[in-house]
Amino acid sequence: MSKEPTAEETVNALVVEIRILESTYNELSARQNLLERALLEGRAALESIKGLAGQHSGEILTQIGGGAMLRSEPPTTDTVLISVGSNVVIEKPKDEAVAMLEERSRDIEKTIVSIIGQRNEIGARLNSDRELLNNLVASGQQG
Repeated sequence: MSKEPTAEETVNALVVEIRILESTYNELSARQNLLERALLEGRAALESIKGLAGQHSGEILTQIGGGAMLRSEPPTTDTVLISVGSNVVIEKPKDEAVAMLEERSRDIEKTIVSIIGQRNEIGARLNSDRELLNNLVASGQQG
């Protein structure tokens, strides 16, 4: 004998599901923001490497934090040090470093697109559940 859930049980289940979906949606939004910042940072690094390669100026400004800068000679970009994770840094020729950074940017972009798709699906489900909940509450108040 299967017993159908009461209207109150259905409403409670929808409320729990909505809370879970909202939490997941917010987590995906936070991940997307983090990845977008990483993408901007990676693109800035690429532009810096490419820009410094053609630089023939006598000095550059290097930020040291707190709004302070130091004048310094432009570094050579024949080789670039790249972090590969777990506090490991490797030295690569400029062309290989640029290729690695471009590949990282493409991977981040793909991940962002995937997260946006997941967020859209969850958002649609969330809206559907909210509408259903509103209808159930409205019909409960009428009866």
